[in-house]
Amino acid sequence: MSINVPIPVPTNFLEWVWFGIGINFGRAFGKQFDQSVQRTDWFKRRQKWQQWIIKRLLDATHHWWIGALLMIYGVNIVEVVWFGAGLFVDDLPDVPRRAKEILNELKNH
Repeated sequence: MSINVPIPVPTNFLEWVWFGIGINFGRAFGKQFDQSVQRTDWFKRRQKWQQWIIKRLLDATHHWWIGALLMIYGVNIVEVVWFGAGLFVDDLPDVPRRAKEILNELKNH
């Protein structure tokens, strides 16, 4: 069984702009964000259980799935769809590594 999912491509300037903004936003806030937060004095002053929760929330929040949800549920708003597509595309290189980590954790439990 194969699933045929069309890959959208921006077709006009507005779509390309929002796609670019999504990629740029993903670059600015996605890459190394969790590590930056964990290096702050604010984070280090938290109790261990608070640090654990914050770290887990940061680990779970990735812009590939946020972007995908924006594409799915923002379908009637062109700017939201293409912003989401930019977020999604920006995080794709990290998805195989993260999936492997999740599968390894499941295998070890």
